[in-house]
Amino acid sequence: MPSADRRARPDRRMALLALAVIGSLAALVVAPAVLRDEAMAVSRWTPFVASDIPPVAPPPAAGSDEERRQLDELLAIQAARTSDEVAAAVRWLGAGVVGRWNDVLLGRIREDKTNPVRASRNLALLNVAMYDAVIAACRAQVATSSAAPHERDGRISPAVPVAARASYPSAEAAVATAAEAVLSYLYPGRAREFEGLALEARHAPLLAGTSLPAGVEAGTTIGRAVGAAVVARGKADGSTAVWRGTVPTGEGAWQPAPTAVGGPIEPMAGTWRTWILSSGSELRAPPPPTPGSPEWQREADEVVRITADLTDKQVQIARFWADGSGTETPPGHWARIALGLIARDRLSLAQSARTMAHLGVAQADAFIACWETKYYYWTGRPTGLIKGFASTIITPNFPSYTSGHSTQSGAAAVVLGYFFPFDAGRLEAMAEEAAVSRLYAGIHFRSDNEAGLRIGREIGRRTVERAGGGSIL
Repeated sequence: MPSADRRARPDRRMALLALAVIGSLAALVVAPAVLRDEAMAVSRWTPFVASDIPPVAPPPAAGSDEERRQLDELLAIQAARTSDEVAAAVRWLGAGVVGRWNDVLLGRIREDKTNPVRASRNLALLNVAMYDAVIAACRAQVATSSAAPHERDGRISPAVPVAARASYPSAEAAVATAAEAVLSYLYPGRAREFEGLALEARHAPLLAGTSLPAGVEAGTTIGRAVGAAVVARGKADGSTAVWRGTVPTGEGAWQPAPTAVGGPIEPMAGTWRTWILSSGSELRAPPPPTPGSPEWQREADEVVRITADLTDKQVQIARFWADGSGTETPPGHWARIALGLIARDRLSLAQSARTMAHLGVAQADAFIACWETKYYYWTGRPTGLIKGFASTIITPNFPSYTSGHSTQSGAAAVVLGYFFPFDAGRLEAMAEEAAVSRLYAGIHFRSDNEAGLRIGREIGRRTVERAGGGSIL
């Protein structure tokens, strides 16, 4: 096991959360020239889903009555706004908006006890929607090249830096509307809550003085189209397929624990539509050791030996990466790590959306590939195959080979290492720690973890290849 750095300690959660909060404000301090150049670069990126967004209406013409009306409306909002309102609005602007919408989803994952496979799918859909919305907004910004409100009227004082082409349409309005659509699709019982958050987010550019009402309206139009496209993709990804099979029997086959509620978790997930891979079976792992074979016995003996004599540090590692029901789950854990890095490095809105979207699709494909392998082999877990053995944490209700946490951690570390190259070594060490934590926990054999890491890293590599054509500046 690689040595654990300071990010692998149990207090890392709070540190990453603090970084995300601080960065939501700090990331706004970007020079207008950089924002203009970034809009041009982002306009050349390739969206994942929404590649054909209709053009929006042009901004009010300079000197027109409509321009004067909208400037007067903005001035009235500025005259009435309070410092608290501005502070609240700023949190919906810039890179912080990506973190805020991810916070909303992670909260739903915790409270609804969304399983890790669904959580990875949900994170991918949300972050792809925000990424595609940013691209569409930047393309429109470049096409219109509209002056910002303060450039139209010197009496307007924006609360944050704003560039001429970063004003119309509002990227934040596009992101908010797309995010609302996806979240309402995923958690329809919370649609009213998401609508309220989106209204607040769309009002933020007006309170901050960074966009005319027409810019917010145009961004909303873009976000609505992007959201509809991503929701349509979600509805067609096969995730509603119903499993009508039976759990196989035989030597070494996985069986649900006597205390498990319901059938195996997501046995159809391996058939879901992928983002990067051609299918869930493309990277199917080779067969695991045969139960009763010398190789299998060595691994079984290792699980018993290690769990019988765990150190305090190994127990901490097992618990830190447990990510069971009612938590943000393994993909949410890595999303938190990514958001902390984004905040620390003060990435822009576009860079943040790009990072989270590629992380999201890599993790979604990692789970699809892993689940395809799991339900192809139906391999038993240590608790089911080793007589009298009990795991350190609760054994999940699905087959053992390969490890889901190992697969998605391998993918996440490669993708985040690409976006944060100076952290690549530490991220890789974290992925290996996440993988071995399942051995410490007694819920996986070593081969489960090693095969998962290999497949996850390959998915990460392919995702990085996809991202490689979208560098900024």
